[in-house]
Amino acid sequence: MVVICLGFMVGCSDASKYENEDVVAIVRGEEITIGDIRFMAEIDDEKIPDAVEARVKVTLVVQEAKEMGIDVSDEVNESVEFFGQYPSEDIDTDQTNETREFAEAQAERFDMEPEEYHKEYVKMSAEISAYQNAFFEEHLEPFSQPETEEELEEMDEKIDEIVEELFQKYEDEIEIMI
Repeated sequence: MVVICLGFMVGCSDASKYENEDVVAIVRGEEITIGDIRFMAEIDDEKIPDAVEARVKVTLVVQEAKEMGIDVSDEVNESVEFFGQYPSEDIDTDQTNETREFAEAQAERFDMEPEEYHKEYVKMSAEISAYQNAFFEEHLEPFSQPETEEELEEMDEKIDEIVEELFQKYEDEIEIMI
């Protein structure tokens, strides 16, 4: 009996304290779940609070871009067409092997086929990226690609300021439960 209980306790100690369905934040009426966070990255429970905060900020930027009437559908479709194909087993490079390993592990977690997971992951990543890029291009005028480390740091600071302003603007409409 003691061995059975010990086995159960050890088995449970590795279990996550969060379920994918757990709502961890609501941003202007949009729920963010643990599953939303985990879908985009393999993440340990102790890093979940930081990931939630980051996802809240990303969600704010995407919401603002959509409200500005920004349409990224063509860009997303192009990305999915270009990057959405699951790498063939015939291709044996570090990058394709890492892509397959990630997709296989994540697909198992979400009860999907690796090809299905990969395509959805590429679509979600492309959409988030396209909305963010379009939003910041509108808010960082004149927008130009940073050419030096100093310019990159300056741009990062401006982006942080813009996101912090958004966070403050909608503070009353953001609920973080973790």
